[in-house]
Amino acid sequence: MLIFKNNIYDRQEMGLTRHSSSPDIEYDELFNPLHLLEVALDEEGEVLDFLERQPSKYWPEDTNKFYPKAQKIGNRSIFRNLQRILKDGLGDRTTWYTMNTYHFCFLYDMLVRYAFNYNHDSIKERINSLPEIKGKPLQIESFLKDYFFNTVFLMDEDKYNALTREEKVELGYDSCQFAVINAMAPTKEEMELQSSRSYPYSIYV
Repeated sequence: MLIFKNNIYDRQEMGLTRHSSSPDIEYDELFNPLHLLEVALDEEGEVLDFLERQPSKYWPEDTNKFYPKAQKIGNRSIFRNLQRILKDGLGDRTTWYTMNTYHFCFLYDMLVRYAFNYNHDSIKERINSLPEIKGKPLQIESFLKDYFFNTVFLMDEDKYNALTREEKVELGYDSCQFAVINAMAPTKEEMELQSSRSYPYSIYV
């Protein structure tokens, strides 16, 4: 199970209230963050299949188009591995997994692209993709706010590198943040999820 700022599994397993802050109350009640991630990660596999079928000369252009933020840290092999690792972690109901900035940067591009395509689909196609929200537009900004710890990877590298350590910690520092912002490809270890030894969310009694 993947650890986000709020628990994406709570509706299915614990019956907790929703965390979404969209302006549409009905949407908040209907929205299922787990299903969104399941569908988007499955579709990402199809996207990568499509890209891998293209002549290699088109890959730089395709990378910029499909991964405008993550393109600086990845290639087809890295994106394929991240997609597989995240999909496996999402579906593993025995262990909680911590993600790092590489994972969130990849997820950002994937989800923003998915939401753009979904919101430009017909109502029928939307319902086929995410039937629970009844064809309503996908509020991706609310999702990012509610479930991402931060989007510091969007920051310009000069601006980030000028920050003090204390300022970086305030932005939600992790060991991969510097590498992502400064366009360093992940190592095999950095692509892996880290298992958590404890339940990652507060329990209210």
